[in-house]
Amino acid sequence: MVSIRGVIKYGQKQIEVDIDTPLDKRITILTGPNLTGKSLVLKCIYTHAKKAIGRIAQEDIKHMLGDLNCQVDRKIDVAIYVDAYRTSIQLYEYITEEFSRIKTDLRRLEKWGEAPVNAGELVENLEKIEDSIKADAALGVSAKKLADDILVVDAYRVLDQLREEYGEVARSYQLFDDFFPLRISASEKGLTWTDLKTGAEGRSLLTLSTVFSPALVAMYTIYAYAASRHDDVYLLVEEPEAHAHPTLAHFLGRLAQRLAERAEEQGLGFRAVYSTHSLDFVLGAYGEHTNVYILRRTQDKIYSEKEKWDGKKPIPGLTHPGAYDVFVKRSAKEQGQRGPGHPLRHG
Repeated sequence: MVSIRGVIKYGQKQIEVDIDTPLDKRITILTGPNLTGKSLVLKCIYTHAKKAIGRIAQEDIKHMLGDLNCQVDRKIDVAIYVDAYRTSIQLYEYITEEFSRIKTDLRRLEKWGEAPVNAGELVENLEKIEDSIKADAALGVSAKKLADDILVVDAYRVLDQLREEYGEVARSYQLFDDFFPLRISASEKGLTWTDLKTGAEGRSLLTLSTVFSPALVAMYTIYAYAASRHDDVYLLVEEPEAHAHPTLAHFLGRLAQRLAERAEEQGLGFRAVYSTHSLDFVLGAYGEHTNVYILRRTQDKIYSEKEKWDGKKPIPGLTHPGAYDVFVKRSAKEQGQRGPGHPLRHG
């Protein structure tokens, strides 16, 4: 159980926080409108890990949480925190030469006695910025070092079997088959990628679109699973569907579900907690080992609904986009036409 109580400062206001999220299944999904505390839950879990792998240090996150009372009743040996929207490793490749040039010029000026007094400090600060921007490469290596090679192979076998299943459906119904186009791996030399349809490979991400982001989510999912032979490992992911088309989002959810099933069969310590706004991801991940919780907010409070999602009732903003429905009906009425229903309406 994750319990968060207290008051958080939000601009000029004080917002009450009243969140309880059980962690009794291998996959926990948090959904609901924006600004309802989903990220707070992930951050709370992260601060309780014995070993934390993430872009932001545990102490910094504790500072962000302020005076909130954040409790977790589970043993967390390792937490891997991934924010799919904020990955910046591709940006780093665009500016790495400029960083290198600036540092070289500063060192040259310092050697010639023409640099500012704090030239060395400026170089150190630049290197810290570099480390932050290229964090995903380093974090990937850190996660991979914890992974059991046999379990890595097992996880990729699950991924390949899943690709074949999706492929069979695509062929049977003549659907498009680029549901998981890219595979990424971490190494000391950086991130390497393979396009699974064309066979193209490379190290630089500059030639890729933002599809590398969901590929990173898959990579971290596999490494977290493979690191859980002897440890309780929690993968914490913000917006796993970032930059993914709907079928890819569903595929990522189903990959997590299948690995949770394998972890249950083998008695591994793999767990995952996701914050998402994607119905496709939710449906992909939903199953025996998955719980879904909805978070809400009022003018003065953010809170979690007491009951978990039952797989049937509407999820606000996902299965029943009310504003869209209202606007379409209003527009149709003004034009004397019948407005269409929304294709994602539940039931």
